[in-house]
Amino acid sequence: MLNSMASKDFINWSLLALLLLLRFCLCQDEDTETIHSGPQSPPECGCRGDFGFRGYQGPPGPPGPAGMPGNHGNNGNNGAPGTEGAKGDKGDKGDIGLRGERGHHGPKGEKGYPGIPPELQVAFMASMATHFSNQNSGIIFSSVETNVGNFFDVMTGRFGAPVNGVYFFTFNMMKHEDVEEVYVYLMHNGNTVFSLYSYESKGKTDSSSNSAVLKLAKGDEVWLRMGNGALHGDHQRFSTFAGFLLFETK
Repeated sequence: MLNSMASKDFINWSLLALLLLLRFCLCQDEDTETIHSGPQSPPECGCRGDFGFRGYQGPPGPPGPAGMPGNHGNNGNNGAPGTEGAKGDKGDKGDIGLRGERGHHGPKGEKGYPGIPPELQVAFMASMATHFSNQNSGIIFSSVETNVGNFFDVMTGRFGAPVNGVYFFTFNMMKHEDVEEVYVYLMHNGNTVFSLYSYESKGKTDSSSNSAVLKLAKGDEVWLRMGNGALHGDHQRFSTFAGFLLFETK
């Protein structure tokens, strides 16, 4: 393809050179005629001739230098929202924030239940630190650990009810090793409410317990009466007697 174009260019240029040469020769002949015929006007040789035929387009030249950068184009339209990405890892625990302002004062609460008056605060517990063997008599305890209201008489071992109400009593007794059996009775104003019985051969101890819920009138008395046998007592307090007011009655 390139060889064909070069051949055509060569022919075009050759024709153009031939035309110029012919024009030059014609001018020379006119100059000669002028010399022989006398003074004449200046020769017209060298005047621009007629346009020749347009040649074929030559091969493209080398690339030119880079031009100046153009102006920044306008921002494009916002793209469509992307898909939600995967959940990231849990971050580190932040610092403790500042303490908030104190809140408003709340409304006044409902009135509470009345407290227990002193005459209704009733509870006692007594224990036996020494042996007891007085049969058919009220049991006397050598130690009193609790006596709220002082309604348990340490000297007689009897409890006196301060108000009408329902009371709870419990007692635990350990048989002395010198006897085989023991009877203990819970008394209410001289009447037996129920009994405690413990049996074991001599040389061995045995413990038994019992409890009662009694409705008492103000001034009623409750105590323990020894039947037959003997009770064990020492610093470990195995034999005890306790009671307290559950609630007042009218």
